[in-house]
Amino acid sequence: MKRSTVTAALALSMLLSVPAVIMQPLTTVMAADASGTTASLSDVLKNQQADGGWRKDYSETSGEWSKSTIDNKATYSEIRRLATEYQKTKDSKYSTAAIKGINFLINMQYANGGFPQVYQSSGYHKHITYNDNAMVNVLILLDEIANKKGDFSFIDSTLAAKSKQAVDKGVDCILNTQVTVSGKLTAWGQQHDSSTLKPAGARIYEVPSLTAQESVNIVKFLKTRTSTTKIAAAIKGAEDWFKAVQIKGIRVEKTSNDVVVISDPSVTTPIWARFYEIGTNKPIFVGRDGVVKYKLSDIDQERRTGYAWYGNWPSK
Repeated sequence: MKRSTVTAALALSMLLSVPAVIMQPLTTVMAADASGTTASLSDVLKNQQADGGWRKDYSETSGEWSKSTIDNKATYSEIRRLATEYQKTKDSKYSTAAIKGINFLINMQYANGGFPQVYQSSGYHKHITYNDNAMVNVLILLDEIANKKGDFSFIDSTLAAKSKQAVDKGVDCILNTQVTVSGKLTAWGQQHDSSTLKPAGARIYEVPSLTAQESVNIVKFLKTRTSTTKIAAAIKGAEDWFKAVQIKGIRVEKTSNDVVVISDPSVTTPIWARFYEIGTNKPIFVGRDGVVKYKLSDIDQERRTGYAWYGNWPSK
């Protein structure tokens, strides 16, 4: 599971927007997008799996990553590309494959509305996955399908209705997974247990916590929904949390071979940590030993430079 779904251009614009505050190597915020984002359409068709989804890397033939997934833009990207090609060519092989992919996403969804990272998987891959905006991106796609927007005008009413139901269930899951601390709604974890709905860990340096990055796009998605008392409360709770945990007075800079945090009272533009400890709201950092630390300098250099520990995600 690699970090971020942003494109190189977006990643660069994010970095350049606050040059005095956060300067990190592009490798810490970029990810290798799934094969289906750039593969030829003939390869997209050839690599659709029997269940209707796609692998992240078309060259994987065994293990968890040989299964259909929504990680790193997989599956929902193929569906979008196929729908676009169908509208250009009116060749039914593209619409048929797209519809099969849409039905896969609907079948992939848990009864509680969540989406796992990998279909019929094990370990952290079966958690409800907000990481890299995977679930939110699926819901955005299904919402377009439900409303027959753009390239999805060819979708029939039955599939559109199923997609709407999936989106509604997904919103319920989002509301039910928002973490409450001392009676206050806060934010979300990168991933949540599919049964208990509590924040869960993934890789050894991704412990159960609240995440400032993925929670931003969850809030943005909720703002596209028809407002209800619960949705309004969820948005307010998250935005209040963003304000409460913002960090000022530091610079995060890349040196020749490291990333360092420098105290600088003149810095008034806020940034946020990637992860916060549930209950204390302390920024946390974890290396490959799996031990929670409260200073970036206390974890191993490889993890300091190989992960986006700070960002300006909630600023907009």
